[in-house]
Amino acid sequence: MNPHESPAPGGQVPEPGPEHAPTRKNDPIEVAASVYEDWDLKPPGPTPAPTDAVVGPVVTPGRVTPEDFLPRPIGQGPAAVRGPWADPVSPLGGPVEPAAAAPPAAPPAGTAAPTGSAPTGADPVVRPPSFRTPGPLAHVGRKAPAYPAEPTDIPTVRGGDLYGVLLPDTVVDGGRFGRVTVRAASVRGDSHRYAAECRQDAALVVRAGGLLLVAVADGVGSQPHSHHGSNGIVRLLAKQVLPRADTLLDLLRTGAAADFTALTSRLVAAAAEELAQEAERFGHPPKTWSTTLRALLVPADPEVPTRGFLAVGDGGLLRLREGGWENLDADGDGGDGDGAGTLISTRTDCLPEAYELVRTALITDTRPGDVLVLCTDGLALPLVKEPELREFLGGRWGREVPGLAEFLWQAQVRVRSYDDDRSVVCLWEAPA
Repeated sequence: MNPHESPAPGGQVPEPGPEHAPTRKNDPIEVAASVYEDWDLKPPGPTPAPTDAVVGPVVTPGRVTPEDFLPRPIGQGPAAVRGPWADPVSPLGGPVEPAAAAPPAAPPAGTAAPTGSAPTGADPVVRPPSFRTPGPLAHVGRKAPAYPAEPTDIPTVRGGDLYGVLLPDTVVDGGRFGRVTVRAASVRGDSHRYAAECRQDAALVVRAGGLLLVAVADGVGSQPHSHHGSNGIVRLLAKQVLPRADTLLDLLRTGAAADFTALTSRLVAAAAEELAQEAERFGHPPKTWSTTLRALLVPADPEVPTRGFLAVGDGGLLRLREGGWENLDADGDGGDGDGAGTLISTRTDCLPEAYELVRTALITDTRPGDVLVLCTDGLALPLVKEPELREFLGGRWGREVPGLAEFLWQAQVRVRSYDDDRSVVCLWEAPA
């Protein structure tokens, strides 16, 4: 949650940007945004090929396509690929069919072909994926965000809070559990990067026997120690779930919704009580550790397709099924044209105080190939409100499971005016 937004004179709310961030003394020299638009990692210079090298077209192997690295707005048509790729791509889909290449010019009469040239029909040289260089973060919409695309200032210790500066800018995690593949990321938002503030979001992936717990939490931006709260509540929820995993698994197996609600509410209340005690040991009022929480409980048994959901406060829970988005948030108001709800929960309920306001649900209609997306409002708001972002992520997450680095790049796609921290956990159900 971004505490730096304030209404402008005349009742109009400007789009957040560096000009609205808090003023700092001794600001370092700011790098112009245009520098970031064309930023690219390149080798220091061309390396001469050995005399026996086979010269031929470079082929991009594997499933990763070059458009994943293009820093282009979505929906502006095919673009020429920079760097080592020579074939154009569509920013919304796969590679565009390249035009037929002109035949190579014949050497002048009486001269031999240069040493190392490929004979007709020779296999092309394959460039391994490790040679690829990622470009700047992509953005959707006509205008790029006002903030730089990469982290700038590193947080400093404020008020003796060493914990805040030890939190990394970005966290990524993932793995497989039964027939489910997991990817998770938590990223500091543009406004917090610009203000040299720490990441206030948290994400967690933990196994409890035959049960998987995934959780995200969003520290309330108006509270000075909310990063303690977000990281603490996911840890303490795991502490409560681990010894009761077998009981929770049985409730999911039998579909006992009322018993699931009763037990998870007690677990959240116990975690919130311990969070308040930790805040007091630090000498902080518990309210200054305010945070939201949402979590999913997933059985490893493929015969138990039910997933348990619990939440306190705002955020999102969406499902990507056969290319369409569905809003599964308990406070969603229905759907628009493509199935994503027009509104999601924007409650300010937060822990440790609002421990009695736990919302729960059992998701019983899971199908092979579904993708569940659990996220804080830093991603939930633009994902629900911006069709281009749904198209961008739906076209990738609905196609195949990305690798960790690829998932992190995709989860950070930027949208102007949405500059809060983002935490997201995606669960890919194995296809039939």
